Amino acid sequence: MSPTEGCATKGMSLLTLNERETTTKRSKPRKRDIGRIRVKGFSIDLPRDDVESALRKHFSSCGEITDVCVHVLTDNLLSDRGFIYFLGGQGTVDKAMQLSGTDVGGWNVIVEPYPFLENADWDPVAFVQGYDTGLGKTEIKRMLFNHFSSCGQIMDIEFHNSTIGVASVYLYGEGAEDKVLDLDGSYMGGCKILVKHIITNGIYTVHPRRRHYGWPSTFSGCI
Repeated sequence: MSPTEGCATKGMSLLTLNERETTTKRSKPRKRDIGRIRVKGFSIDLPRDDVESALRKHFSSCGEITDVCVHVLTDNLLSDRGFIYFLGGQGTVDKAMQLSGTDVGGWNVIVEPYPFLENADWDPVAFVQGYDTGLGKTEIKRMLFNHFSSCGQIMDIEFHNSTIGVASVYLYGEGAEDKVLDLDGSYMGGCKILVKHIITNGIYTVHPRRRHYGWPSTFSGCI
């Protein structure tokens, strides 16, 4: 058996495990691929579903919309702002900005950019597998350190649930997220490795929904 064949067979059963986990958690999106805006101008006594539906229709020409979220307050009135997320990055935001001041079924929408924090993608965490597990943990960690060091500062390397076939690499640095994702399918020590993000709170395509004090336990509105 060649070294490359060893990589494939040793990682095969764990690949299924990793795919199941990353499917559940979703691969983390890149900041550059997401555009988001904040919108105002609607009446706070309108039904939330009507406002969200009107916004989705009005901005559909800007790009693929992944979420439209409008705040709901304790008195069941709307806040004065909502959020729209697009796939397509800055280009979708530019198109949406051109619609600021236009009519949305009787009210004029005000559009503001709502970018992620500058360092929101500076601390990626990645699942890595496909490497030769016969090398032992110390050697694998050394290879992972060398392979990912160009992505940023490596904060830690851990093996998943004491399983040597799946490692988590924690990094920090400007542009680290894109650099990490670019290593998916690269070769490390003669083995083609699989690199997937585990989800974190920095970058997302759906606006967070959280319960607030004073709201019913069944409430699922936006923050």
